Amino acid sequence: MKFPTQTLISVAKRAGIYVAAFFVAITVNFILPRLMPGSALITLLTMLQGTLSESGGSSALVAAEIKQIEESFGLVPKPWYIEYFDYIKGIFTGNLGVSISFYPTSVMHIVLPSMVWSIGLVVVSSVLAFFLGSWLGSVAAMRRRTATDALIVVVASILATIPAFVTIMYLEMGFSVNLHLVSLTFPNTRAFGTKTLMELLNFYSIPVVGMILSLLSGFILGMRNNMLHTMRDNYVLYAELLGFKNSTIRRIIYRNSLLPNITGFALILGLAISAALTVEGLLTIPGAGYFFGLSLTSKDLPLIQGYFFVIVLMLLIAIAITEILYGIIDPRARGASA
Repeated sequence: MKFPTQTLISVAKRAGIYVAAFFVAITVNFILPRLMPGSALITLLTMLQGTLSESGGSSALVAAEIKQIEESFGLVPKPWYIEYFDYIKGIFTGNLGVSISFYPTSVMHIVLPSMVWSIGLVVVSSVLAFFLGSWLGSVAAMRRRTATDALIVVVASILATIPAFVTIMYLEMGFSVNLHLVSLTFPNTRAFGTKTLMELLNFYSIPVVGMILSLLSGFILGMRNNMLHTMRDNYVLYAELLGFKNSTIRRIIYRNSLLPNITGFALILGLAISAALTVEGLLTIPGAGYFFGLSLTSKDLPLIQGYFFVIVLMLLIAIAITEILYGIIDPRARGASA
């Protein structure tokens, strides 16, 4: 199958944009953490030096141990461009260094397992919020200027002003602390089985509901506004004149109005990830938010860079997938990129 030259050029341009965005993001990730004052390594070396001195270790042994740790963290003095090259090389080889706080555990051994819980929370919450919010927005649009429309808009506007962690905190106080219906403690997942799965579902019910309520308003208001605009199009008036059923007209309007919400889904993912980081720290979930918070407070440079890199990579992949889906769903987008 031969693709048109214009299509190949368009694909190459889009790929170039994503590659450029990726390198800008990882460059910022290289620069910003190094501007932070203080270092966890200084504390670690001080503790090590004190421990070895108390145990009767010689100064030569202390110096050798400190040199080994500095080499492990890549903190031997080097020109910045050599450090940057080593940093880029580490990214493409999967070697993000060793965590200072959890020495000698590698960054990848901390980041990857913890991201499983974060991705699950973000994806489940975002997808459910997308479909529920789009449906509620369509109900509000089809019943515009009614009590139902006013109620949905008011509730969505209120939810937009409340952070996810505040909603989850009050839900936990009600259902976990007072009613004892939901567990407040993250279950032990070492011996995974049916019981552990049920405990996880019970524990995650409140965080997922809280995240959905936090993300819902954007999809509701976006879908409502899209549908109100679409309902004024000529083809909708023509369908009404032909005597189409209201359910059929609503389905047509819904499908055409859903496209901007699909574009906004990738942007909402960014908000969902930032909310999940806070929620996981609040509930002590062993996800990215919990370990990322520890890395910030301890100034663990390799771990901070590892989480920032993985989060940026997730967002770029999500935006790329959304753009591909948009092109598949909407023929106009395919035509514009061809």
